[in-house]
Amino acid sequence: MKKILLQLSRLMSVRILAIALTFLQTLAMTRALGSEIFGLLSFALSISAVLVLVLSLGVDQVLMRDIARHGLRRVTATGAWRDDWTLVRRLVTPVTLAGSAAGLGLSLGTDLFGAYATTITAAFLMLPVVMARKYVEAIVLGSKQTVRSVLGSQVVYPLLMVAGGGAILLFSIPPSTTVIGTIYVLATLGSLGLSLVLAGTVLRQLRSGPPDGGVAPDSPGRRAILISSGHFALASLGFVVGQHIDVLLTGILAAPEEVGLVRIASRVAEMAGLMRAIVVLQYRPQLAEAHARADDALLRGHVRTMTTIFVATGLPLTIGLWIFAEEVMTVFGPEFAGGAWAMRIYVLGVFFTLVCGPCTILLSMCGQERHASRTIWIGLAINVILDLVLIPVYGALGCAIANMSSMLFIGIASTSLDIRLLKIDPSVLGLRRKARKGAGP
Repeated sequence: MKKILLQLSRLMSVRILAIALTFLQTLAMTRALGSEIFGLLSFALSISAVLVLVLSLGVDQVLMRDIARHGLRRVTATGAWRDDWTLVRRLVTPVTLAGSAAGLGLSLGTDLFGAYATTITAAFLMLPVVMARKYVEAIVLGSKQTVRSVLGSQVVYPLLMVAGGGAILLFSIPPSTTVIGTIYVLATLGSLGLSLVLAGTVLRQLRSGPPDGGVAPDSPGRRAILISSGHFALASLGFVVGQHIDVLLTGILAAPEEVGLVRIASRVAEMAGLMRAIVVLQYRPQLAEAHARADDALLRGHVRTMTTIFVATGLPLTIGLWIFAEEVMTVFGPEFAGGAWAMRIYVLGVFFTLVCGPCTILLSMCGQERHASRTIWIGLAINVILDLVLIPVYGALGCAIANMSSMLFIGIASTSLDIRLLKIDPSVLGLRRKARKGAGP
């Protein structure tokens, strides 16, 4: 375990920095803007996050997996790689630009979005920029340069948002949706700029092609690639919608102040899964590579390592957040203290995903992305139905209960699929079986 943690130390330090900056970003925004304007921004960012995943069509995930399977230099000799980029040029790019233009037309030319119009305008304006950053970071991640793949979106972006919030406080700028929209645009552009700089070496290697010229293997075809990428998009979208659906539905069914409360409670709870995000970033290409090589022992070893780290690091964080929920929520302002119990329920849902190990990630990286997406969307349907029932009655607490119920279903169902389809139990129970087997008579 010590060796593993040493290998992850660099990524861990960057991810911890990213978490700290995200925390500071939220703190700066809530202090500088107040709960109402922060709620307006949160709603717009949730819409942006969902649209980016829908419009990307999951092709970025296929690009990442293909690079991990074939290697940075040899992947360009594959027919699949050429078809991937044909889809990016002819489908993803025009669809993204059309979606951005349509959204801007609605936000600027109609009253459809009401009080959210200004922040949503900024989100639609930056949609192509966020999409470009997403693809650049996926390519860098596929080359196993994990740290570089996250610096733009997870370090530079929140750092610039913190600077914007600090400027509002320092110069006593009256908070408004126009001000925060401008800060968001500048932060997004800055993060893309750094992502492109850091990806320079990787992009140059891809352009240079394979060292021996190579012969391009047959491609599965654009239709097959699009089906596969579609399942990737659905799986990722299900997770993101699961993270944002409470915010979106609360924005529809309740006031902006309630939106801010739900967003803070859910985001703080995600701290319990701090190491999960780090380990998944590190091991996603490793899982794809081990499966492509049919190295079952290596694949099982990666899964055991991931689950062990998930639980060992998540348990103390879960306990700490449960005990000090009121104190943690009050940091964002006294008006957020009422979300303490909602945060506790969110934390339980996060911890259950840690106990189940990398269940959905394992399915996606081992060619079973359709099962992963189906399970996630059934879980999302459970979340939405319970949200519609519970939000009007219990508010933020109802959101948390709905989210936890969804996480329970996804964890149990996807772990069962791993066992049936891949003969691997990624959960804590799988660790216990391995320990008993290794003990011997």
